[in-house]
Amino acid sequence: MASSVIEIIENPVSITVDNSNVDVIVNEQTVTIDIGVSGPQGAAGTVDPTDLGYVYTQGVAATTWNITHGLSFIPNITVIDSGGTVIEGSYNYPDENTVVLTFSNAFSGKAYLS
Repeated sequence: MASSVIEIIENPVSITVDNSNVDVIVNEQTVTIDIGVSGPQGAAGTVDPTDLGYVYTQGVAATTWNITHGLSFIPNITVIDSGGTVIEGSYNYPDENTVVLTFSNAFSGKAYLS
């Protein structure tokens, strides 16, 4: 649990709160402090998994992978070779729907774009 300390200087009062969802009211000179009170809940959203990313499979070993993903943004990329090892390379983004991956050695595997 979080602990909060509030000090009012004009009329020396010290309040220690050991619960994060507490209302504190000082009636000498009315001061109201809301701690940990959230606003109203927003509407529930939906997630379309096809909008979250793109998985590209390179079936033939190559040093250059040309990927047209259609995500309409420059994605983060994780490349995994066919043995399950994360591989680092150089990435070039000719536009927001295309990425060219270049590696020092040819291999096959998958590129996860998000």
